[in-house]
Amino acid sequence: MRRKLQIFISSTYPDLIEERHTAVEAILKAGHIPAGIEQFFKRPQAGIIKKWIDESDIFFLILGGLYGNMLPDGSKSHTHWAFDYAGEVGKPRFAFVLTDEALRQKPYDFVVLEDYPQYQKFKQSVIETVPIYHIEDMRHIQMVIRDQLPELARRDDLYGWVSGKDVQDAKKLLEDNTHLLKENAKLKAELEEIKRANQ
Repeated sequence: MRRKLQIFISSTYPDLIEERHTAVEAILKAGHIPAGIEQFFKRPQAGIIKKWIDESDIFFLILGGLYGNMLPDGSKSHTHWAFDYAGEVGKPRFAFVLTDEALRQKPYDFVVLEDYPQYQKFKQSVIETVPIYHIEDMRHIQMVIRDQLPELARRDDLYGWVSGKDVQDAKKLLEDNTHLLKENAKLKAELEEIKRANQ
């Protein structure tokens, strides 16, 4: 049965449009499902991000030179929060970190940005906690995704999505499941009777 993994892509958006687009194309080409909401909402709500991360199998972070829009309480950026949340719920996390050379091609001077110290702390925590891939260009993103996704797809702890047409006999599976549930309930009742009799 062929599984499609859902991969949540997180990043700041305006500065990494090309990198996100490349990652989405590479994931689709590998036969899996890209997910991400930064392109739909300027300031996405935590509940929506949580839902999408929860429904995804893997979390990919693309880290450029910007820290990103801050949460309403000002504690951290949306991107930083999403990365932390994915870790809290046990999602496998990977990070594409743009090299200094790649960042120099961007139309902003990230070193002088107001939130640069927070960005540096976040970047260091990413480097210390998850597998990272230093990205120099778009081709490198494609190569990493092409090489890593087949290995990830073999993992038993990732559920993925399966098309209904790939389920051999869904009706029989449901009947078998119903039968097993009834049998389980009967055995539980018998066990309770034995426990009561031995008290």
